[in-house]
Amino acid sequence: MIKEVIKKSIEETFGSVNFSVEHPGKEEMGDYSTNIAMVMAKQLGKNPRELGEELVSRLLKDERLMEVVERIEVAGPGFINFWIKDRILIEGLKEMFGKDGHCLDSDFMAGKKVLVEYSSPNIAKRFSVGHLRSTIIGQALFNLYRHSGAEVTNDNHLGDWGTQFGMIIAAIEEKNLEVTKMSVTELENLYVEFNQRIAETPELKDKAREAFARLEKGDSSARKIWQECIGVSMKEFDEIYRKLGVEFEHENGESIYEKIMPGIIKEALESEVAVEGERGALIVKFEKDGKEYMPPAMLRKADGTTTYFTRDLATIRKRLDEPDLKSDIYIYEVGSEQTLHFRQVFEAAKLLWEEAKEVEFKHVAHGLMTFGGEKMSTRKGTTIKLEDVIYKAGEEAKLIAKNEVTDNSAEKIGLGAVKYNELRRSPEINYDFKWEEALSMEGNSGPYLQYVYVRTKGILGKLKNQKLEIKNEVRLNEDERRLASWLVLRIGEGEMVESAAKNFAPHLVCQTLFELSQKFNGFYDRNRVIGVEEQELRLLLVAVTGLVIKSGLAVLGIETVEKM
Repeated sequence: MIKEVIKKSIEETFGSVNFSVEHPGKEEMGDYSTNIAMVMAKQLGKNPRELGEELVSRLLKDERLMEVVERIEVAGPGFINFWIKDRILIEGLKEMFGKDGHCLDSDFMAGKKVLVEYSSPNIAKRFSVGHLRSTIIGQALFNLYRHSGAEVTNDNHLGDWGTQFGMIIAAIEEKNLEVTKMSVTELENLYVEFNQRIAETPELKDKAREAFARLEKGDSSARKIWQECIGVSMKEFDEIYRKLGVEFEHENGESIYEKIMPGIIKEALESEVAVEGERGALIVKFEKDGKEYMPPAMLRKADGTTTYFTRDLATIRKRLDEPDLKSDIYIYEVGSEQTLHFRQVFEAAKLLWEEAKEVEFKHVAHGLMTFGGEKMSTRKGTTIKLEDVIYKAGEEAKLIAKNEVTDNSAEKIGLGAVKYNELRRSPEINYDFKWEEALSMEGNSGPYLQYVYVRTKGILGKLKNQKLEIKNEVRLNEDERRLASWLVLRIGEGEMVESAAKNFAPHLVCQTLFELSQKFNGFYDRNRVIGVEEQELRLLLVAVTGLVIKSGLAVLGIETVEKM
């Protein structure tokens, strides 16, 4: 990597000191900049700018460095700026073109394993837009780590256990319903109705608890109803995942951890990680030196039933034990309302098991998405069906396409717009979904990037058999250089993927692609591509730009279209 050549030269020339090499804030200040002179000036008690001039004279003597660097200058209070040679940028463009869909890959996670948990819908409840954020962000994180050199797997942690199933079983038994003839919507309505009735008839809550207790104990009637609810739900969920382009290598419901939980409870008691609370409930306290640093968590209720906390600990135990799940990093993409819960789960795991201390647990918490300012709630019956959003996305996309597009292309544009509108924001941000914002043809939006990609395809389509044979001694003009530098140094070197993956932040991919698209449009508006002396070079810039946008959108889980 070019950045590493600069860092290594500084380290070898001046010894190992704490310095940075980054892109300067203004592109006219060079491709890379280091604060080495200011760091050393503080240590040596010298003027940083004067010291910077001394350091530059020494760096200029490094033959390996000067193979890639055109010039080095001191700027401002003592920053040292580097301009990369045009020849190196052109070689980088050629290399990216040859890598095709892997033109933006990094290898910083080579040899590591990552597991991403996301989506996690609840059985017997509609797949609402409340799960959209987790599914879209989680899939993007999964894709990012695949492009980072890691061995990656994913897990759809299905909500198929808990007291809500007591309500559903009790309601189905009360009305003697045939689950296999019901839809997920009908199952959800049954749950909503039962919840509403509890407010008027509190004893129904005891019926629900009794039904769930029977389910946990293996009652055949309760188990049959529960299994049929799973079958009906998964059939609908699988169709949604097909439309979203999401596939899971593991889909483990909470119920799978049922047999593991008694052992964990016993272990927690024997190690005194858990203690008995009021009325027989088991509690995990988080204390240090007699002071509580986090609220306690309930491991087992007084009636003997388990909790989300118990099941999530069992999930970790299974993942630590099984080779195909065991990883170096475990990423949980779950709503921000679960932040305390996961802090408790991760901390309890480390209190219980030494191997849990050797891995990284990361909760990527997404904020709340509202429609028209309204929060969605299954319990209140105010959810919006995700399939309705997907259908409307395609219909809305037809209205913005300049040329006639197929229904399939319209759905790709519309669904891509919904996904991009989600991913362009930092996950923890709350936002209100607006169609006009998601489908805008201007600014940082999915349709805008689709349009730029289609534009690159249109240019290349005029010369389908053009061979891109560019001489390395070609000099780049300002527009060509800015575009080439952005492509090679911020994307082709793996920087975009590495930064987004390390920060669990797909929005950094969106921002980089958006700025690339702006630079490309500026380059194309000011520079003729076909029929000029620089045609081959400029076609290479067009081709790599299109390749990067297509590959970058694919990392975000978005398919491109060929016409718009």
